[in-house]
Amino acid sequence: MKKRLILLLLTAATALSIGACGKEAVVTGRDNPKQSEPETEKEKGQKEDRNEGSREEAGSGENRQEIGEKEDEDTSSDVRLGGDFDEKYDGFSYLKCETLILKPDETRGITEEKELKIFLPVGDYASVNENYGYADSRGVNLKVSLAPYLRWDDDEHTLAQDLAYDVEMNYDEFYSADIYDLELSKIETTENGARCVAKYCYYDRWTDSYMPIYCTYYLTSVGDEKVLVEVEINLMDAADDTEKVLSELEKFYGFDIAWDAKEAQKKLDDFIAAGVPDTMRVSTGYLVFELPKYWEADYSYDYDVDAYAPGGSVTEAGCGISITRDYMGMDRVDITEMLSSQDAIDRYMADFQENAEYDMEDMKIEYYGSTCLGEAMIFRFKAEYGDAENEVAMFLITDDNYFSVMLVTAFPDKFETTMEVAENILANGKMH
Repeated sequence: MKKRLILLLLTAATALSIGACGKEAVVTGRDNPKQSEPETEKEKGQKEDRNEGSREEAGSGENRQEIGEKEDEDTSSDVRLGGDFDEKYDGFSYLKCETLILKPDETRGITEEKELKIFLPVGDYASVNENYGYADSRGVNLKVSLAPYLRWDDDEHTLAQDLAYDVEMNYDEFYSADIYDLELSKIETTENGARCVAKYCYYDRWTDSYMPIYCTYYLTSVGDEKVLVEVEINLMDAADDTEKVLSELEKFYGFDIAWDAKEAQKKLDDFIAAGVPDTMRVSTGYLVFELPKYWEADYSYDYDVDAYAPGGSVTEAGCGISITRDYMGMDRVDITEMLSSQDAIDRYMADFQENAEYDMEDMKIEYYGSTCLGEAMIFRFKAEYGDAENEVAMFLITDDNYFSVMLVTAFPDKFETTMEVAENILANGKMH
């Protein structure tokens, strides 16, 4: 058991390049997301013009019905989701017809190929991949899924129950860390399906700004298959004719799409007036916590290591924090009990030093206390690697059948502030 824990510690320590904060890291496993190019003054002006026009045209489904009265005169009643109409129908000004194809799938009980004609907004970003259609145009992001993967695939649960679970998963804070000020409506049962609306401010970490977004979810049945439609509108990309696009979508899909540009702007203004957080929310999938703005994930490590640093680079920042969590199974251990005597601590430190690839000084292990990850011991030392010297703290944490390590390493002048970030995570983080 002790050898396994030593190996896990050495793996965590090596991953964060103890003693080599200033050395170049090799990117493996994950690609570093590319930062968006800054907007030109012309692009900013165009965006402001579009937003102003969108705010002036703000309205409910009734407003959009008035906008589309002319189209109503020419639209066949069969041109609707699940209807029997000619795919060459050209009565819409902003939509084009596409066909979703559902392939046979024995595991899901789908025995024959099925097709469904849908309409997508015309734009630069539109695609169909078998039973899934996607389009992004004029601030409207539309997704349509034929036979979507839902929690229940039976006739015992209602559409409202299916949609409720799907929406709940979408806005689970462990998988939607960039969403703030969320307003989630109750599930509404309509004549042909179930509907739900989400309104929130999305944090764009690349621009350090917030974007108001409305998203309407609609789940219905066509024949013996379910169809999930998601319509997301963001204020920043909305255009003068966004309302007209929504009007046509409402006619074809048969549900009201929530959008009010003035209301969205007010939501953003109120959120900012209440005080914008000086931290950003981060999730590892099992742990949610806050990091200072401009800290980012460092993708130079393998998938089993979650590393963070200012600017997203431990080597360039000269400091960083990593978190690893391993399932111990039958090797369940209580680290505080295992290191309850000075003799046990001395043996543990000696074994670690013997296997480490750097020189260590001022080693000390002591009880730290309860954390969001479990009961913790803290292992402190100075690591020397050539001419570089780092201060290191390793939080050794056990809880039930898990062994976690939070590793803090930094140049001496940055260690105190890095430790503050780590201790805030341990004190205020939330476990899944």
